[in-house]
Amino acid sequence: MNQNLLFHGAASEVITPFTSEGVIDFELLGEEIEYLIKNQVTGVFVNGLASEALMLSTDQRVEVVKTAVRVAGGRIPVVGNLLEYCVDLAVDCVRQYEACGCDAIIITPPLIYKYTEDGLYHFFADIARETKLPVYLYNAPETGNKISPEIIGRLFAEVDNMRGYKDSTQDIIHQQTVLRLIGKDRHFELMAGSDAQILTTSMLGGVGVFSLLTCIFPKLIVDICTTIEEGDWETAKDMQEKILRVRQAMKIGPFMAAYKYVGGLVGAPLGKMKAPLSEVSEMDKKKIVEILKEQGML
Repeated sequence: MNQNLLFHGAASEVITPFTSEGVIDFELLGEEIEYLIKNQVTGVFVNGLASEALMLSTDQRVEVVKTAVRVAGGRIPVVGNLLEYCVDLAVDCVRQYEACGCDAIIITPPLIYKYTEDGLYHFFADIARETKLPVYLYNAPETGNKISPEIIGRLFAEVDNMRGYKDSTQDIIHQQTVLRLIGKDRHFELMAGSDAQILTTSMLGGVGVFSLLTCIFPKLIVDICTTIEEGDWETAKDMQEKILRVRQAMKIGPFMAAYKYVGGLVGAPLGKMKAPLSEVSEMDKKKIVEILKEQGML
């Protein structure tokens, strides 16, 4: 493994645990991060869209980052996600992440308001230039502002501390175009942003994944990343097919609720959903368990 890589292999998105009263369960959050580290996860991505971070204030997101940094204790890197609509609010959050000892920041495109290509470029560039931390881009098309390959290529050409990219487009042509525009000489950590794309992203030159499944089935993701590093593509193909089926089970029911339900089943508790987000129904629980048992995960 290239020693210059900050994020690589089986890195994990962190799922925020809440109490039944809707308060962040910081003790459980610490246990979650410790569980990930003990299971060989290589880094953590905090305050992502799947973490219910849109339900949190900036102060609460900062406290989540602070907890992650404290528990990680330098053993693995922590990247703090920015979920802001404009540069000044994002920079304020960056300053607080820096004070927590965060290892890097990752920038999610602004939600809802449609930005022009030039506007999106300046959104990312103006934030990145306000910090000395390594900066990653997070392409999340559900925000309504998909980052084009041209913007990514320009950012990596013109902003020195751009380091990597979490791609959730599930678009192979997009990834190939990004890699062509950046070129082989520029440091670039391409991370799959979906468990569905670990194999294909790696085959194109990706170095790992920011995974959700690691929160409940870390071995599943660590093993495929190890297998890919060993160059055993046939075995990795079979493993990816299994991951797709497990991922299908985790899509059952309301947003993220299956992960919290299954976490309780496998001894990796992830707390409650934050209302008004809902828990899984009894009918959904049966469907989830049936698929996971079929795949030998329960």
